[in-house]
Amino acid sequence: MSDERLELEKLPPPESIPLARPGYPRAVYPDPGSYGYGYGYGEQDGRALLRQISRILRKRKWLILTLVFIGTCITTVEIYRTQSTYQAAATIEIRNDSKTLVKTADVIVQTDASDNINTYIYMIKSRPLLQNVALNLKLDQNPNFLEVTERKSVWEAVKTISGKFRSGNPSAPTPQIIEPPDIALQGELKLTPEETARLAPVVSVLANNLNVEQLPFTRVLKISFTHTDPMMAARVTNAVAQDFIERRFQEKTVKFTKASAWLDDATRKLRAQVEQAEKKLADYTRDHIIYSGDIKDTLGTDKFMRLHEQVMRVETDRVLKESLLAEVMAGRVNQLAESFANSETAELQKKLNELKIRASQLELKFGEKNPNLIDVKQQIAALEEQIAGSRSTLAEKLKAEYERILREERSLKKLLAAAKIEAAQQNQATIEYSLLKQDVDTAKALYTEFLQKTHQADIQVAEQANDLRLAEPAEVPVSPVGPNRPRAILIGLFLSLAAGCGLAYFLEYLDNTIKTVEDVSRYAQLPALSVIPAIGATMPRKLSGGRKALATRGSIESSLLISPEARSSAAEAYRVLRTSVLLSSAGSPPKKILITSGQPGEGKTTTVVNTAISLAQLGSSVIIIDCDLRKPTIHKLFGFDHGRGLSTYLSRDVELDSLIQKLQIPNLSALACGPIPPNPAELISSEKMKSMLAKLSERYDHIVIDSPPLINVTDPVILSTLVDGVILVVHGGKSTRDVLRRARQELTNVGAKIFGVVLNNVDLRHEGYDDYYYYRYYSAYGQEKEESSD
Repeated sequence: MSDERLELEKLPPPESIPLARPGYPRAVYPDPGSYGYGYGYGEQDGRALLRQISRILRKRKWLILTLVFIGTCITTVEIYRTQSTYQAAATIEIRNDSKTLVKTADVIVQTDASDNINTYIYMIKSRPLLQNVALNLKLDQNPNFLEVTERKSVWEAVKTISGKFRSGNPSAPTPQIIEPPDIALQGELKLTPEETARLAPVVSVLANNLNVEQLPFTRVLKISFTHTDPMMAARVTNAVAQDFIERRFQEKTVKFTKASAWLDDATRKLRAQVEQAEKKLADYTRDHIIYSGDIKDTLGTDKFMRLHEQVMRVETDRVLKESLLAEVMAGRVNQLAESFANSETAELQKKLNELKIRASQLELKFGEKNPNLIDVKQQIAALEEQIAGSRSTLAEKLKAEYERILREERSLKKLLAAAKIEAAQQNQATIEYSLLKQDVDTAKALYTEFLQKTHQADIQVAEQANDLRLAEPAEVPVSPVGPNRPRAILIGLFLSLAAGCGLAYFLEYLDNTIKTVEDVSRYAQLPALSVIPAIGATMPRKLSGGRKALATRGSIESSLLISPEARSSAAEAYRVLRTSVLLSSAGSPPKKILITSGQPGEGKTTTVVNTAISLAQLGSSVIIIDCDLRKPTIHKLFGFDHGRGLSTYLSRDVELDSLIQKLQIPNLSALACGPIPPNPAELISSEKMKSMLAKLSERYDHIVIDSPPLINVTDPVILSTLVDGVILVVHGGKSTRDVLRRARQELTNVGAKIFGVVLNNVDLRHEGYDDYYYYRYYSAYGQEKEESSD
């Protein structure tokens, strides 16, 4: 009785079930989705749409994932076929040293020749300068310089990708500064046509990948060059900057150098002495990396002091992070200061306390089964999960910050130790530097006294200081500037995901089969009496026996699709069908029930047998009549002879009782089809058939009739006029909407009473039933039985 009560609770009252009755072929039914039947209760269109979208995505998830995988892989390989490009940049400062006073009428205007920055930009990208850079760096002899646009092969791209996965995320190398090369100015280059043609590809690459721009609100030019070789990019950038500075200075001082040229021969010896002393000083400065001659203020000492301050600051920060992490790991998150606590967590805790108070009030007032109390408990569970996630996120964040500051402390301590050694070395080098500098000063003093006039000429040249200065030389770039591979891969991922979803929706659009209860209501305007799950779709097969056992004459009880103690999802679904049939007629349950389908292979015979068995389990006397006189199947399921049966009775004068076979299942009998006649329709429409049904109605509580498919022959249409009601069996995901509509129309045209539709062989996980009460109930029901059997 408890099982029957559960079955009845899953169905609405009989008067709420919209049925197709004779004389009402165009009855207006509720909106699709408004039927009860344990699947949903009048959900809003928005929720139904979201559920439909979710169902389609789950159903086609492997197709979508395959397209996403293929699209992402192709995008990744293609983007890695493009070589990485590196950009090096140098900056040139334009000093405001060259000023000119111009008098116009009574107004004196001060002009600045260096303001013409656009001219500088043009000069930097001029062909003579680029040719000079190409010759100095011998770029025309470097075959790798022109391989800027060459792409990798697919195999090389795959090896690069696999190498990145194996190497993980290595630490970025330290940028390397490239010293500006010594530029040999060629003056006015006079190249032959052959040399110009040879340098043309190199000059073209330089011009296309060289960019010059003025930094906003400054007097600084930024020169950048892009190339696949980072070292080459830095070398070319520094060469271009240095060449431009030298050219500009040469143009500015050319008149002074020519005026003092005749003095150079007379002062060559003394000048050589000065140059020799300066060379020693310069070599020592370069070899010992000395930037200042002031012993009290060396770069090494200053660097050491700065690193020491940084180490002390990092140690303090590390102690603070370690203390916070210890508090969190000890579970004392609530004791943290407000500056470190999460305000969102506090707000969630406040809401949680309010909901707990409300839940206590509802439980005291309405009891534990109140819907509002259940909803509040669900909200409490969600808030507790959010609070736990927030606390976990805080712990992970503090741990990550602690590990980062610890690594930074170790790194700074290493640098501090190195800086300490470097400061000591620089102090020693500065002393030697002072001695060398004194030699240079002595040589210059002798040179000044002996050749005063020559010195004055040199001073005039020195006064013409270069108004351009290399503010920042180019460094070897450590990371590429293009292509942006993560962005391209993400775009490919999203595009392939969109394509997969679009293809899934397109395939769903082309699929016109009946899959859900909503499809039955929408396209046939008939109630769904039950949804029969596919065996093995939701759980392992629970039905006792198999097809092979059904064909034997052994123990029929163990070979039936449903046994009295069966509690599988399929067995429960047939019991739901039984309850729906018993409540389908007002007054008393129907006696004569016709079960048919629109086309072959939809499971109508299996439905006939299981419906009859489920009715017999209630103690009612039930007989199965195999009226499929064209391709009978009932005798194969029960394993008895069909040599004598319905066709024998309708075509001859024999006793009906001699043809009825009593089955081993209590309260269940069967009437086989008999020999296949040449005129099945005539036999079924005969008066003897009507009288036979009338006799059997007096002897049995229920008559379950199996018939051929409705679309192929007229036998089911004839039988529908002889019974109390018709049940249409539809194969979920196979039967089309047109077949279902045509079957309904065929029955409606003759005034047949249609109880409803049985959606058979449905995969509950893929056809949108996993969110329904039906699926959850039967899954839990089957699992409970499985656990009890274990």
